[in-house]
Amino acid sequence: MRPKNTQTVVDIMARECLGNQVRMLNRVVTGIYEGELRPLGLTVSQMVVLALAAKHAQVRAAEICRWLQIDASTLSRNIERMRANGWIEKAAASDQRSRPFQLTAAGDKLLQDATLAWERAQAAATELLGSEAVAMIKTVTRNVTRSRSGE
Repeated sequence: MRPKNTQTVVDIMARECLGNQVRMLNRVVTGIYEGELRPLGLTVSQMVVLALAAKHAQVRAAEICRWLQIDASTLSRNIERMRANGWIEKAAASDQRSRPFQLTAAGDKLLQDATLAWERAQAAATELLGSEAVAMIKTVTRNVTRSRSGE
């Protein structure tokens, strides 16, 4: 049997753990986007990589990992699938060790096709969370990203 104060902490952990709450929110919001993008054969993670590649014309995996705060193995799996689907390709570069990639014509078309699905998902997520919460999430994300990158 646990001491009473330990049980109280366990109850608080189960109810208030920020890690769990953020993960739950992530699953719910990601599910909205995945539901809209699924008919295109695209995941929200892949869509973001396509958008970053389109924005920057050529991009290195290390840059995307830094921008999205993800590890290289997670990104590598997505890049391989996207390359196999013909959505991205290696770009010409002088440094072959960290060769950038770029969108293919098929990847650009897919990204254009995904625009309406993304807009629907964005509207649904905003409606679910409320505009104040969305603004707060953007602020918190920006602040956390800055603090982690040393800005």
